Amino acid sequence: TCSSDHQFTCGNGACISNYYICDGVNDCMDGSDEADSLCVTPQPTCAPGQYLCKSGECIEDSKVCNSLKDCQDNSDEKGCGEDPPIHQCAQICTDTLTGYYCSCHPGYKLMPDGKACEDIDECLSTPAVCSQICENAFGSYHCKCAPGYIREPDGRTCRQNSGIAPYLLYSNRYYIRNLTTDGSHLSIVQQGLSNVVALDFDHYEKRLYWLDVEVGKIERMRFDGTDRETLVDENIGGHGKSNRKSKSNLEIY
Repeated sequence: TCSSDHQFTCGNGACISNYYICDGVNDCMDGSDEADSLCVTPQPTCAPGQYLCKSGECIEDSKVCNSLKDCQDNSDEKGCGEDPPIHQCAQICTDTLTGYYCSCHPGYKLMPDGKACEDIDECLSTPAVCSQICENAFGSYHCKCAPGYIREPDGRTCRQNSGIAPYLLYSNRYYIRNLTTDGSHLSIVQQGLSNVVALDFDHYEKRLYWLDVEVGKIERMRFDGTDRETLVDENIGGHGKSNRKSKSNLEIY
């Protein structure tokens, strides 16, 4: 669990600020911070044998139409003795002791007139419902994945389909290390450094970039350790900006 009362424990064990719960963004990366159980207020219900007043409280069925005001809004006496009206519900009609009420199938919401139903665009109302591509449909939605990814069994999450295991690159000042995401394997990518504080990885060219503030250099190399070269060689250790052009014709700021 998370250490602070101001943090939310995600289903995958990650910790996020309570501020990000139900904000429409998949901050946990597993959707647990946007789950309906957290973000959707359930409709009020009563126990079997009870009547739900329109004012929100529950009373015994035997008190409905007894000529007494048992509900705060007297809704338990409205419509008593009248012929039941022909319903005009667009989807679901539920009879009650004093009339009926309309509701909608999953994926739809009741309109202000209390009868018509409107499709819910889950892709807009809950952006985190799909991890990549969301397509709305009447009463539902479909999650799709970008090229190179496949959909997980949950129907919502996408994962890489390259067969390459993910890993984490990080620096502890003197080394750049490679750690598998399950923590089972740790290896050294580069050593003999002074104070590396920033890393970046060019996936297209398979190059690793780093900033060593102790020696004031930005360097790069291929991920297999070859072609190491210095791109910027001047005092850029956080004491000012440099606009010197690198060998790759990029402006370094």
